[in-house]
Amino acid sequence: MKYSTLAFTLATATAASADVYVWESFTDAGGGTNAPTGGNGTGSPSLVVVSGSPFVAGSGNLYGPSGPFTMHLYGAGFVSNPTMEIAGLGSIFDTSSFYLNTAQGPVFPTVEVTSGGEGFGAFNTYSLSWDYAGPAIFFNFGTIAPHASLDRLTIGTLGETIPAPGALALLGLAGLGRRRRA
Repeated sequence: MKYSTLAFTLATATAASADVYVWESFTDAGGGTNAPTGGNGTGSPSLVVVSGSPFVAGSGNLYGPSGPFTMHLYGAGFVSNPTMEIAGLGSIFDTSSFYLNTAQGPVFPTVEVTSGGEGFGAFNTYSLSWDYAGPAIFFNFGTIAPHASLDRLTIGTLGETIPAPGALALLGLAGLGRRRRA
């Protein structure tokens, strides 16, 4: 199993200073919520498809056969230096769509792409990191063309928990590893 720099940074953090949420399987492609399937976080983040027409494949991936789709990750109250890792199959994701929405406007991440090519069978990993601490509304990310599949999403944050009323106290992402699904 390969680990990215972001994964190593988060993996070396203590449980008291990192909340991590993992989605390895998705259940709703029609605007409903997808709860995390793993991680150690204490909040209730949710992933929601906000545009496009993907479906949940037999593997549990979100797959868009006829066009691009966009997702929001909600449940972010106060975030501290969040990181995210997106593992995708098939067509590439739209790196210009990656941002954290705040009351002051979008905050764009530093993005590192580990490319496995394009098209059917390609496996690409996007490691995102934000130099930001404060209230967050949602994280945005999307695909760029038909035949893209979201295989895995991991989000984590480092720092102290600062609760926000009615929202998740900490939210972010780092890749703790990756796997390939057929």
